[in-house]
Amino acid sequence: MKPRLCLLALAASVLCAATPEERKSKGKQGGQGGEAPKGAVDLVAAAKPANHPTTTFTLTSPVVKDGAVLPTEYTGDGASASPPLVWSNLPKGTVSLALVMHHLDPEGKTKIYWLMYDIDPQTNSVAKNATDFGKMGLSTVHNRVEYAAPHSKGPGLKKYVLTLFALSAKPNLPDATQPVAIENLLPAMKGKILGAADLNVTYTQPAGAVDEAAKRPARKGPPPEPSGKGE
Repeated sequence: MKPRLCLLALAASVLCAATPEERKSKGKQGGQGGEAPKGAVDLVAAAKPANHPTTTFTLTSPVVKDGAVLPTEYTGDGASASPPLVWSNLPKGTVSLALVMHHLDPEGKTKIYWLMYDIDPQTNSVAKNATDFGKMGLSTVHNRVEYAAPHSKGPGLKKYVLTLFALSAKPNLPDATQPVAIENLLPAMKGKILGAADLNVTYTQPAGAVDEAAKRPARKGPPPEPSGKGE
């Protein structure tokens, strides 16, 4: 039996062995925005090179420090603005950049909030709400080509990671007419990643706030093809 199938079989056996009360409890925890299940694969983290993080290649923001709380203005409970960013000391040989903002949810899914690629390496900063510094990919939060402002559904502090990838070549994306998703971009970057710089931020939804995806303002960009995979 293949390793992946073994893991699935093991997970199924554990779930079946649990009592109904235990399964119900685990289901509730999954919807609260808590820690991802043990063994969950963070697709973005897994793509980073072995020498990540480097001590010189950095990604920062003038509005939030690494590990600090993201200001409400840059969340779905505020203006839903994308944050300004600054980076420096790109690895030698960088030809292109890609930016990913993601969160590993309680079900172990890698949710993408912001995806930009084909960023010119001559660029070293972007302003608030910038959309013209590269090509925008698909947010998996609500299946739109935009910055998906975090809403932090459910109680508790959530972690979001912005990662800037330095690439030795542009990703080979043959079907560029379609909105590019993380599942397309990461394989296209394989073997081209020279380094990665992270900016970690956190956010907790204020008490009484309502999480309504329909109220999140859509950004400019080509609408994605209907796929039934939106969350």
